[in-house]
Amino acid sequence: MKKLLFVAFSLTIMLSCKEPVKQYTTSSPEIETIKTLHKYFEDNNYDALTELYAEDAKIYENSFESKSASDVIKEGKEGRELIADYTFEGGVKCEMIINDAGEKWVNSWAHWKGTLKGGEKVIEVPIISRFLFEDGKIVKEYSYWDNLPSYIAFDEMASKKLENLEETLEEDK
Repeated sequence: MKKLLFVAFSLTIMLSCKEPVKQYTTSSPEIETIKTLHKYFEDNNYDALTELYAEDAKIYENSFESKSASDVIKEGKEGRELIADYTFEGGVKCEMIINDAGEKWVNSWAHWKGTLKGGEKVIEVPIISRFLFEDGKIVKEYSYWDNLPSYIAFDEMASKKLENLEETLEEDK
């Protein structure tokens, strides 16, 4: 009888054991989506971004106010007109976690590097982003970077152009 109870107890324990849910990974379809997103930015393919985001996605870029994917695409196209080359040095580093609520979050780190058009000024900025996925689409994004290097580069370029204009005006007198 004791053996029967022991066997029944052992079977119950073995059958009730579940494999633990994998909560951290560095390879997943969601991570590949983020790598594709960065590739679209590098390739100046902003229109393709719409396939990666849910229709009602909320995107927070250095702000507490959200934007839509169409806002980000419009701003990206406008900003890209000022940049000669655009790359993520060393690629994009990503990891995905599934939190206790079952949400899939992809974290990414990138070293963005670009050269201003009309100059030789290279801008380098670290970017960190966090993306929430539902049904294979990005529904929320938080991206942060330091804009100061860009502001300084544009200010230097504007100052140089102003100096050149002043010199030209002086020569014309």
